[in-house]
Amino acid sequence: MCTECTVWAWRRRLAAVLVCSAVCARGEVGLCLADGIPEESRAFIHNDLGENKSINFLACSWPSSYLLNEMAVMMVQEGLGYHARVDPRVGASGASPIYALGGCANFDSPTDKRCGENETEFHVAVDAWIGSYAGLYAEFRKDYPSIAPIDLGSMGYAGEESMFLSREVLLAAHEEGLNLDFHKSYNTTHHNPKKYFDSVADINVWELSPCNATDFINPLRMGNYAKYSGDAAGVQELPDNTTIAICPDGYWWLAPACRHNISECIPVITAGIGWKLQAMMQWTTAYGIPAAITISGDWTHFVKHVRTVRSLFYWWVPDSTFIEMQPSEIVFPRHSANAWARGDKTTGAAGVYISKMASTNLESKAGRVQEFVANMEFELPEVQDMLLEYQTLGSDEIRRVACNWMKNNEERWRSWVPAETDTNCLSGFGLVDAQGAFLDSRTGATGCGLCPAGRASEEVRDLIGKTYRCSRCPRGYFQASTYATQCEPCPKGTTSDSYGSVECQRCQQGFYQEAPAQSGCKLCPASRSTMLLGAASLAQCVCRAGLIEEDGLCLPCPEGLWCPLGSTIPRLRSVQGADDSLPHVLRGFHSETAAPLALYKCQDDFCPGGSPGTCSGGRQGITCGHCPVGQYWMSDQCETCGAVMYAWIGAVLVICTAIFSSYYLLTSMYTAKASALGCTTASLGMMLSTFQTLGVLYLVQVDWPQGLREVLEFCAIFTMNLDNLGFICVVEGDAYGYLALCSFFLIVTLALPTVGAVTRRVNALKRRGLEWDPYKTLSTTGQFLQVSFTTLANVGLRPFMCYNHPTGEHSVLKYTEVVCGEGDHVVMAVFGSLVLLLLTVFFTACCYLAKVAPKLSGKPQLLTLRFLIFRFRADVWWFGLVFLARGPLLSLPAVIATDMPALTLTLMLCILLASLGAQMWFLPWKSPILNLMDAVTIMLLVLLLAISLGLARTTLDLDILQQCATVVSSCMLGSLAFLILLSLGALIHRRALGGQDEFWLLNLGLLPDPAEIYDHLGEVAENMKSLSPAQKQELLGNIAKLSVYDLDIVMRSVDILADDLALEMTELRSFGSRISTQQRSIRSEAGGWNLVARLSRLSRRMSMASRPSRMPTSFSPEADADGKEAKEVNEVNEVNEVNEVSEVNEVREVGATEGLCLPSEPTESAAL
Repeated sequence: MCTECTVWAWRRRLAAVLVCSAVCARGEVGLCLADGIPEESRAFIHNDLGENKSINFLACSWPSSYLLNEMAVMMVQEGLGYHARVDPRVGASGASPIYALGGCANFDSPTDKRCGENETEFHVAVDAWIGSYAGLYAEFRKDYPSIAPIDLGSMGYAGEESMFLSREVLLAAHEEGLNLDFHKSYNTTHHNPKKYFDSVADINVWELSPCNATDFINPLRMGNYAKYSGDAAGVQELPDNTTIAICPDGYWWLAPACRHNISECIPVITAGIGWKLQAMMQWTTAYGIPAAITISGDWTHFVKHVRTVRSLFYWWVPDSTFIEMQPSEIVFPRHSANAWARGDKTTGAAGVYISKMASTNLESKAGRVQEFVANMEFELPEVQDMLLEYQTLGSDEIRRVACNWMKNNEERWRSWVPAETDTNCLSGFGLVDAQGAFLDSRTGATGCGLCPAGRASEEVRDLIGKTYRCSRCPRGYFQASTYATQCEPCPKGTTSDSYGSVECQRCQQGFYQEAPAQSGCKLCPASRSTMLLGAASLAQCVCRAGLIEEDGLCLPCPEGLWCPLGSTIPRLRSVQGADDSLPHVLRGFHSETAAPLALYKCQDDFCPGGSPGTCSGGRQGITCGHCPVGQYWMSDQCETCGAVMYAWIGAVLVICTAIFSSYYLLTSMYTAKASALGCTTASLGMMLSTFQTLGVLYLVQVDWPQGLREVLEFCAIFTMNLDNLGFICVVEGDAYGYLALCSFFLIVTLALPTVGAVTRRVNALKRRGLEWDPYKTLSTTGQFLQVSFTTLANVGLRPFMCYNHPTGEHSVLKYTEVVCGEGDHVVMAVFGSLVLLLLTVFFTACCYLAKVAPKLSGKPQLLTLRFLIFRFRADVWWFGLVFLARGPLLSLPAVIATDMPALTLTLMLCILLASLGAQMWFLPWKSPILNLMDAVTIMLLVLLLAISLGLARTTLDLDILQQCATVVSSCMLGSLAFLILLSLGALIHRRALGGQDEFWLLNLGLLPDPAEIYDHLGEVAENMKSLSPAQKQELLGNIAKLSVYDLDIVMRSVDILADDLALEMTELRSFGSRISTQQRSIRSEAGGWNLVARLSRLSRRMSMASRPSRMPTSFSPEADADGKEAKEVNEVNEVNEVNEVSEVNEVREVGATEGLCLPSEPTESAAL
């Protein structure tokens, strides 16, 4: 039994058996060649101790390595006459020769290799895959320069690792005209390659490695896969921001082409922890291969799976494991070194450099052997043929295979044997002088030297015979290796502009070279550049960034499209997601697949960007503007309508019922004092108005942040934005939905007075007292229009809110699928105009009624105005017009500047500021708390608009905003200049401020005559003195019904009389603090009314003469025409209210109790 054999790892077992068998049997094998040098005539080499040693060859753990090393040993033995052998110790990997020939005792140890302790026991290794370990080789030469092995050059072929298929499958497909050794043949669009392969179910999962134990969970490789493939659905991002692959069953990863159905997947098998796993994943994704990738549990199962299951599989050549299957490599696009270097493995794999290596001491011990090994070269097909022969004959016949090749190629391998004369240099060497300088002829030559990188061994013939010289590579050529016999032409895409180049320089970006062996690169045409260095053809000159290629032309990239370097229409159509390295549609834009350059703007939530034709949640249309028929938008996706239609029918019935029932709720009379019920209804109206304003704001084209977007989307419901409520289920199509909205408002507006007229003509209703009062009917109609005025204005203006698309077309902002000026838009514009006409008529009527309102005091006709005046103080009864005007004014900027959101927001901001100014100036609400909350609400809206300006896109409207800023600053300076001029004019004319002769502009009106004021005060004093006790009690009741602001004015008037006019009063208590003009001391505020007093002082800085007329409040909405019943009702109400006020001692305390909106007040509770 062979005592030198040991048990190796699974991948080394075959080579170990070969080594052991050959070592045991070598002594029994005779010479291969008839004239071969016999063993007794062979020479030994000597180690540093002078001991005889054989030249030791290192074989690694694959059959080709042992076969070629065995062949080299036989040629060294019988051709050169040296004792040589293949050491029974087997290298575990392509890195083993680096450490073994470098003298490392434990050359395969992962930690302690023990390098440099003793002289190396290995001298030669052929078929060394050091190309896969170039970094380790460079590091070893740096750490151990004196013992690092020498690279003797290429074996003549490169190792190849890729995806293969068996010849059986290849021929079966070829008979039907399908070439499965080409990657495009697997695209399921045109072919069904799966029928030539077995299924995933044919492999037992218990023979596989689980995904969580392989490179499927390698964060670097899976992260690169996700980054460069764009296949987000094939991977999972973990909480620590690392990426792993998704294996649905824990064993198989499915490519996108068959991810929907695993039965349509072609099995793809690899081994280890995932050899070439990332590359195979990217290949299957990039080229549409319907594949399911798995990893065999061990080498035995891998071999079994490949041999028994018709599949695609990982393999490398040269190798004999599956050689009887005659596998064919699948051809992928040419390898891109730059792409693979950054982790993108979409292109084909590169060939692996396979070399011959020698220890550093071999040249001194057996230089001819080193030269011989350096001259050895094989071709990959002949190596594969020898491996096939070996596989056929069996593992014991490896020497027979080597011997057959030596006999059949004797002339070839004997040419590798170096000559023994000093100047008869062999190929790979050149003539040198005594100093080692290279020479071109034998003159002065003393020997031969190894040709270094940058030179090539060139044959020279003279009278003595043939020899070689080391010539420098010309321009356009290079040589990176030693022992080279010729300079290599610089490949396409590279150049060399100097002699003796070791490597070629790649063409810079923007340049290309389609021919080899060139010394310069060519410039790409205008508007084109190259994506990477080293472009090898004019076709690689692609469109520059910002351009996209269509039909061979570089066209400007339209708005809404991302066009990086190299953008083309096919790449745009095939992009997956939004990868900045590829052309894609930007978020907020959409284009159809058939016309990818026709970009349309749409909402960001609906248009995620990426490839053309992509909409969110199943939406459709040129702007992703609607769901398919029978579906509506809900929770970020299109949902089936189902019972939504019936819910809407019920909702419309309820709304209509509520509108017509509101007639019976509008029964309260107008009073100067705010009631709890009045405060409640006013608060609800204020809240509704705020929601409507926010709903108008939602239509502005701004990237609203999450949270705020949801709030605005909810508020948009109050402006009839009903998409999320399934309104489309009731009326199909945007145009029909809009017509339904307009018709609803128009019909209800006409229906209310119509119903009132009908009730007055039906005797049965009249007998039961159910007929509608005409004035109250008009008030109910006005109330409906007043509540919905902002919504109506927004709805009516919608057809005129048209925004631009990059194509030059325009769409309606709310109904993006409706193109302005075409088809449905014309009908929508007509109905919108009718709504706007209704608003215009209504607003005009309100203006007229507000003008004549004071004349209608105490008359039944005043009930018609209840909806307009009941919320406001008697002296600013007309302020409802301001509220009405604010609604359409807020919607109007979206019509004027639809494509300019920053300008739209600026105009809306100006409107709200004007509204805020009017509100703060007039304080129109009856209750101070309502005035405060209205001011705060408007200020918060102003702040929200100011913040929104930072979110708006200002590309288009920046110039207009700059012009607006200029106009505003000019107006501000003009206002200041006017004030200064006015003040200087007053000084010049010596008009004292506060006097009767002041400019009317300074007081914003004319001051009343002091004598007239004196006469009125006298009349009041006389009337007060003449009051009887009953009349006094009646007056106290009337004072109790005054509003907070009227009580404030009365008390401040009393303060002025007592303070500035120095009238004598007893037990006078000051209502507030003020400074006397008669050298009196400053009085402090005495209790209560703090909030009311502050608001009042703010509003009373103008003269009493500048106050507008006020409307009398002593009327009842139910009074008859002659006014008698109204007077009686007023008297009863006054007596009742006076009785409800317990022991009213002072007017100010009554006002404090009754003026605030407190639900705890007895009278208000009773009213509620």
